[in-house]
Amino acid sequence: MGNRKGPKTYNHYVPQFYLKNFSGNNSIGVYNFERKKFVDEAAIRTQGGRDFLYGKDNKLEDWFINLEGEWARIINDIFVYEKIPKDSIDYIYLLMFVYLSDVRVAEKADDFKRNKLEESKSIAKVLAAQNKISLSESDIESMDIRFDRPNLSYIQGMNNLIPIISELCPMIIINESKLGFITADVPLAKYNQWFIERNYKHPYGFGHMGFQCFIPLSPKICFCLYDDNVYKNEYSNKGRIRIYNESVVEQFNKLFIQNSYKEVYYRIDTRAWLEKNIGIKSENKLEEWIMGNPQQGYLQKVSSRSVYDIIKLPMFKTKQFYKTVPLPYDEAGPIRREAFEKMSKWNKTHL
Repeated sequence: MGNRKGPKTYNHYVPQFYLKNFSGNNSIGVYNFERKKFVDEAAIRTQGGRDFLYGKDNKLEDWFINLEGEWARIINDIFVYEKIPKDSIDYIYLLMFVYLSDVRVAEKADDFKRNKLEESKSIAKVLAAQNKISLSESDIESMDIRFDRPNLSYIQGMNNLIPIISELCPMIIINESKLGFITADVPLAKYNQWFIERNYKHPYGFGHMGFQCFIPLSPKICFCLYDDNVYKNEYSNKGRIRIYNESVVEQFNKLFIQNSYKEVYYRIDTRAWLEKNIGIKSENKLEEWIMGNPQQGYLQKVSSRSVYDIIKLPMFKTKQFYKTVPLPYDEAGPIRREAFEKMSKWNKTHL
């Protein structure tokens, strides 16, 4: 019998092909917020990954590797033609890249573990108070929990989320300035300019009204999805805009810094700008949201990190109606009608 191929120990949650777009060789610049340290030439194969993040077999890792081959081809076509893919299958693959770039990362794994651990501790405290288990408060606080594939539940949500993401308006942003885009260990940067303008500090996601997301594909190209019901594109009515003003690129890079978890990645010619701006990153504070109400009971505490800094993106102008429309103050927030209808169908099928 031939030798069996062993498991891939180091699982990249930021694809190597993607990081190479910001390098041109096999190394990339890295700034780590915990160590407060720049490394201008870090080996790409050792960046954006974690040991056994996708389990101790190769199944999930191999699935990602196959997808990355398709993504690399599609993104290379975007570089060449500077256009959104016309082929519907290629476009779905691109939306998969967007969604999975958000949920396969280390931050999501850590969030899942933290939420489940807090949930387990809360249950243990109730059981201890009822004398159903014999654990002290210090025993409960020292509890730990491990998961083989902590991102799996988020990844499995892709089939439900892709139809919602596909409703957003796509746009290619071409950077013609001297300052290049950077990227991060959470490659997809989420934002909601409308929420910020209305001082509505509610966590936001793919289904919310006013949602925007950006994924830099290289120092020159960024892919964007946005809610065109809320915003008018001031730069173009087509699916492509060009940026010549370096100050606008700075705003995007500041958004990428704020959306990062522990690291940002850069091409060496961006180091000087980063040195001046890396300190703008806010502490990773989680917004706590209680699902449920006092009458029907509280279901679960949900933690989510969102960017509430003012990022000036002049290509997006909020339409007049949305400047004064009432905003709901509940758990869900203002969901787009199409997204709400799809979510209602999921709930019915799972009853």
